[in-house]
Amino acid sequence: MKLLLVLLLAGVALLLGFGCGQTPPTQPNADTQPLLVQRPEFIETRPPDVVAAYTLQSVQVSYNNLDKKPPPPPPPDTTSGDPNPNPAHKYAYIVGISDYEGTANDLQFCDDDAQAMKSWLLGEGFTCRMDLDLAATADNITAGLQWLIDNAQPGDEVAFCYSGHGARSTAGSAIISADLYYVTHGYVMSYFNAADCTKKLATLDACVIGDFHADVVSGTFMATASARKYSYDAPDLNHGAWTYYWLDGVEDQNLIYAEDAAPYAEAGMIAWAALYNLRVDPKHTDSYTGEMDM
Repeated sequence: MKLLLVLLLAGVALLLGFGCGQTPPTQPNADTQPLLVQRPEFIETRPPDVVAAYTLQSVQVSYNNLDKKPPPPPPPDTTSGDPNPNPAHKYAYIVGISDYEGTANDLQFCDDDAQAMKSWLLGEGFTCRMDLDLAATADNITAGLQWLIDNAQPGDEVAFCYSGHGARSTAGSAIISADLYYVTHGYVMSYFNAADCTKKLATLDACVIGDFHADVVSGTFMATASARKYSYDAPDLNHGAWTYYWLDGVEDQNLIYAEDAAPYAEAGMIAWAALYNLRVDPKHTDSYTGEMDM
């Protein structure tokens, strides 16, 4: 009987050892790897005619630029690959929406993303304007983009940073305002491209946001968490995954050029997603001459 008991215990031990050995090599270790969670899709329940009324498409943006005079040229910087490393003024408009109208479309970390991006941009010398959560209505987003136009002068730098829902509209990729407007890539970029300067940075942490890249003009660097796929959140870090890696690059790794920060964020997000057998498609478009010292 004792011999039988010993043999049974040995068999159980072998089975347990075999079972543990079958753990897939790509399975993340929950003790060492932060969690990665798909950002929820935007839920649309309104009829098509209402959606159409809540879709903002390309517009003709006009403004009075007669009183704007070019600032003196920046001091030469022979150590930089940026033709304008020291703009006279820097302006950033930042939007983060976790709290949407109603409750069905609420997110968790987009306002945290915006606050962290603002902190970084302030450290880079930007004057910042920000709309968070329910304050980020379509009207206020329009006003924030217009604020960039009203302030930018030749030689200045502007930035637009967004974290929240992205969705496909009848006019392509759109960000979603707190009051549930589809603010399309054509609408946003009509304003952003009208800012009278040739140094512009745009970052968007949202799903299916790739159509924004088609509107990039000379002087602009755009980096996004997605093109046709989803963006992801990192609950353990209270951030969108792409935003986390972007900030890690520019703050902790001291990356000063957008041409370095964007690939760093993309590589981090892709490697992280691979641990979960997920496919992501962060993207950047560089239409800036030289290296963009942000």
